Amino acid sequence: MSPSAASSSAASPAATSAASLAETLRRAEQARRAGRWADAAVAYRTAWESTGDPRWAGELGLLELSLRRYRDAAEHLRRALDGGAHSSGARARLRGALQQAAQEVVEVAIVVGKPEAELFMDGRRVGQGFVTYVVYVEPGSHEARATLQGHEDGVGRFEAQRGDKLPLGLALEEKPPAPRPARPAVAPRAAAAAPGPAAPWPATGGTAIGPAIRVGGLALVSAGVLVGAGFAIGSAVKDGEAESLREELLATGGERACHELASVDDARCPDLEDAIRSRDALGLVALVSVVASGVVGAAALSSFWWAPAPERGGVRVVPQATARGGGVRIEGAW
Repeated sequence: MSPSAASSSAASPAATSAASLAETLRRAEQARRAGRWADAAVAYRTAWESTGDPRWAGELGLLELSLRRYRDAAEHLRRALDGGAHSSGARARLRGALQQAAQEVVEVAIVVGKPEAELFMDGRRVGQGFVTYVVYVEPGSHEARATLQGHEDGVGRFEAQRGDKLPLGLALEEKPPAPRPARPAVAPRAAAAAPGPAAPWPATGGTAIGPAIRVGGLALVSAGVLVGAGFAIGSAVKDGEAESLREELLATGGERACHELASVDDARCPDLEDAIRSRDALGLVALVSVVASGVVGAAALSSFWWAPAPERGGVRVVPQATARGGGVRIEGAW
């Protein structure tokens, strides 16, 4: 085989792949222009799954929204916004579509106590390796489950209605150690040597690691609540900005100045949309921070059972949270 032939053969797979993608996109666009949205969605799904390009996830999400597949649409539109560098006009279009899809389903922000755990929603694998997940589900009853070897499953069951946004925390507790075998009895001897001091058995009153876990965990709870309060304040600030922009637009353009937040006739419309999105995002993060604090606090308090202190004591944690902030009051001894 000549060098030129070898080079051509080596480049074939890449050329074939590029040609296949181009043909898939051509079929997708042709089907969309003809109004065959289901066929176009199949083609864009193939392009998205074969390349991972967020542009095709966005096109797929827009088609799924037209087909009223709201859960799939919300999932793919969020993937497109999180992973793509789109123009301002394209981002506005995707954000408006995501907002419309999210109103028809349930948005769940899940905090997992251990990021190495594997997360499932209604038996469908969501992912692994993250602390926070945003999952979209249909209205109704659902079960989220986090699994990790050596730990009890973290399970959360909930029922939600269309348009709900829910925070959910899943705590995973270590399984108790296997019971220690009984100490074997020693048969008596007729002529035994003078016995030496018996080897001490481990004390059964507790372990020193328990207090350290509790102190550290409760400190993290306090920090998480404070962080959540900060995000709540930020959400309130963005809410004020959005209200001011809305009043200006109503004063100059009437109630339909920014119809459904999708118009770009007024330069202030994108600013209003960004302020509303930022307000909602900060509010959701504030809720997630409070839920994460609850997960850590539950793990710390559970250590009273699997890692008791050497001496008897008690602790009482009273969470205090409002829409503008929060904290915890800790009473007891370590």
